[in-house]
Amino acid sequence: MKFLKVITLAIAVIFAAYSLNACGGGSSADIKAKLTFISGTVEAMAAGASEWKAISVNSELSMSDTVKTGEKSSAKIDFSDGVKIFIEENTSVKLKEIKKPSEKSTLDIVVEIIKGAIFFDVTKRENSKFEMETSTAVAGVKGTKGIVSFKDDKTLVMVTEGRVEVSIKKAPVDKVMLEADDSIEFGDVSALTEKSKIDYSKVKFSGAPLMKTLTPDDLIKKVDVIKSNN
Repeated sequence: MKFLKVITLAIAVIFAAYSLNACGGGSSADIKAKLTFISGTVEAMAAGASEWKAISVNSELSMSDTVKTGEKSSAKIDFSDGVKIFIEENTSVKLKEIKKPSEKSTLDIVVEIIKGAIFFDVTKRENSKFEMETSTAVAGVKGTKGIVSFKDDKTLVMVTEGRVEVSIKKAPVDKVMLEADDSIEFGDVSALTEKSKIDYSKVKFSGAPLMKTLTPDDLIKKVDVIKSNN
């Protein structure tokens, strides 16, 4: 009788695990992001918390967590599906959404740039989304690299590789598709401005010249060089 109860319990546990995966729950490890690089002062605030706390390399981040960098500070976040974002100094970002429906191999990710700037390197999306938001705009990515910043109440989007669809929250149907080497900057407007071409000779990100081949790992190397020279 006792043996029968053990078998019944084991079957119930297996069924529960199967049901969770079938509904898109997955394991928490699958939907985590990880802080893989820190330079200077970097803090995080967990969802529902009211205080900032210092955070260390390899700390895991969850949906609704917020990360901020101080002056002369930077950080890099890696998501489990290969997406990477490099956060420059004086920047605050919120991981607004991190989900993985069971039928997809890539995550649904929404990153809110509260202030400052990020460099994004997004793997090709397989029927999933990667969006970056500011208070006035949404930038949807399918697999690309570039910059999104929100400074002085203005949103700036630059694309070095791939394509990004930009829209404004006041009029979501007003959209502009940015291709490689395109840029657009606008404030709290009701209609989008015209896109323009990036002048690579004049643009820098986190102190490094912006190049078509730039990656988050290149930015880390640049930070390490500066540290070694000081």
